[in-house]
Amino acid sequence: MKTKLVRLLATGLGLAAVIFVTTACFAAGHRPEVPAELLKK
Repeated sequence: MKTKLVRLLATGLGLAAVIFVTTACFAAGHRPEVPAELLKK
């Protein structure tokens, strides 16, 4: 019973991480403006 709970928790955390990274990459990749500090370097 304990291993089943741990496996379910690990799957949930993995899924949450994938969703978080995907949305973060999507949001960072589609910004129209670039900060001035990045353009100066």
